[in-house]
Amino acid sequence: MTARMSIRPLGNMGNQMLQYMFALSVGDQAGKMEIFGQNLPLWNIKAPVPPDFSPKPLIFRGQNYIDATQLANLIRAGKIRDCEMHGLGFQMSNYGTRQRYEAVFNAETVDAVGYGPEHVVINVRGAEILDRKHDDYGPVPLSFIDQVIKTSGAKPVFMGQLGDDFYSQRLRERYAGSIFQPSRGALIDFEVLRRSHQIAIAVSTFSWVAAWLSKAQIIHVPLSGLLNPRQRPDVDLLPENDERYRFYECTPRRWTASAEDIECLWAPRQHQQLDAAQIRQLKAAARRKTAPARVWRSIRTNARARLGPT
Repeated sequence: MTARMSIRPLGNMGNQMLQYMFALSVGDQAGKMEIFGQNLPLWNIKAPVPPDFSPKPLIFRGQNYIDATQLANLIRAGKIRDCEMHGLGFQMSNYGTRQRYEAVFNAETVDAVGYGPEHVVINVRGAEILDRKHDDYGPVPLSFIDQVIKTSGAKPVFMGQLGDDFYSQRLRERYAGSIFQPSRGALIDFEVLRRSHQIAIAVSTFSWVAAWLSKAQIIHVPLSGLLNPRQRPDVDLLPENDERYRFYECTPRRWTASAEDIECLWAPRQHQQLDAAQIRQLKAAARRKTAPARVWRSIRTNARARLGPT
């Protein structure tokens, strides 16, 4: 019988898109699999879980330790019928090529225009992240933005969650004369990024997916918070073999929204630009650090699957 996967949505649009991309990757490798539970109305992607879905599916957790290839192998071996995704799986190895997802997230009818090579679009993540919402997120330091503008030689466009908060105010003061484009809704913001020539992403899965799926020629990435392998060795969202990417090293930090944290955002600092070999070294060190957790999760998933198809 055809295997079936139910997704338990976690987080906002970017997280849920990555969950769906993970599920599609499992299905592609397994040969055939039905996917349910996804709810991405902006992309017209929705599939309720059917009533005959197992009340006791194989549940795989582990946040970012879940492995698409392992699950596909278990499905091909007939060891899994119904399974449920309770994780995120933020690993480059869990996704297919970006071309695989272009038609999945098709927004040709969206009225959004990107910016050409004379501009660099700097995505701003603000709103709840400016508070102590999650210590692996937080705003990017202005020193990173300074370096992107200098390196690119392009005119900055600040686009996204711009408001009356302390971060937005400082951006407007420091980069007076730049273009400031407040959010026009998640889908339009996503497509502006996706259709622009040069992008600097925020520490945000929304920002990351838009850039990765884009046809941008240059993508600037701060190795900050969630995107820093030293801080989050369980996460790999660094496509080091993609020539579009420019990686900027940042000091690991846990964002607490303290007065000290905020002052650090304005401090002058140089960010070393890392090449593909250096990114591979960082990722290798992260894998060594997380090896015990990955092995344990793999053993546990195999053991549960041996109990028979659910």
